[in-house]
Amino acid sequence: MAFPTTVYLGYGMEKVETSAQKQKLGTRAVTPDGRVFYYAKNSSSAITPAGKIVDGIAAVAAHDMDVAATAAHSAGDTTISIEVPTTDLTKNQYADGYLICNDGPGQGEVYRIKSHPAHDASADNTVIITLDEPDGIRTALTTASLFGLIYNPYTNIKIVDGDGTMTTGPLGVTTIPVTASYYCWIQTAGIASVLSGAAVAVVGDAIGVSQASGESGAFDLWDASSEEDTAPIGTAMSIPSVDTDNQVVMLSIRN
Repeated sequence: MAFPTTVYLGYGMEKVETSAQKQKLGTRAVTPDGRVFYYAKNSSSAITPAGKIVDGIAAVAAHDMDVAATAAHSAGDTTISIEVPTTDLTKNQYADGYLICNDGPGQGEVYRIKSHPAHDASADNTVIITLDEPDGIRTALTTASLFGLIYNPYTNIKIVDGDGTMTTGPLGVTTIPVTASYYCWIQTAGIASVLSGAAVAVVGDAIGVSQASGESGAFDLWDASSEEDTAPIGTAMSIPSVDTDNQVVMLSIRN
């Protein structure tokens, strides 16, 4: 069954977290004033306070590309048999994620993953991936088709480490303090309250993820002429920011 492209939230519903999953990861939501949110699962570390920039889980090196199909598959098939060596899979580890063909027949095509069983790589390299696409694969596959297993980016979100290694790049901003391993909405567009780093942002300044040491989850001024190597995430809207305070921002991470 397809899920709705957009969920409409009443004011305040964007600040609800739950221990049980209520939506598919990556579900889009909008409040009546046009603010945009995406449904996410927190990692095993709590995120506090609200207004922190987050990213997602890192790809698994043994899974992220060049995973071969173990059989030919016809157009329309809704399962794909792939060879996953060396690294085990837990049941539905990649559910709501993506199977991306990086080489061979089907190259460039992306498929949403519905489910897969647990997989012991030491016992059998082959695992069956069930697609969340009723029309199945578009291009017939062969054993020369190579894939990457990619997590849904809204799986196991965490405070973004701007001066370290980002794992997905900025996904959104937390709307509340988020309990470890709980499900929540993160904001991606519209008026938001975002943690400020030490650099002062005035009305109209473009902002991006801070890359200063000790400012994880905060924003910084974005200047394409500097060493900044991240994309802007919005513009400042209120009086000059204060280090470790939150500032009103017009977010533009994802509409």
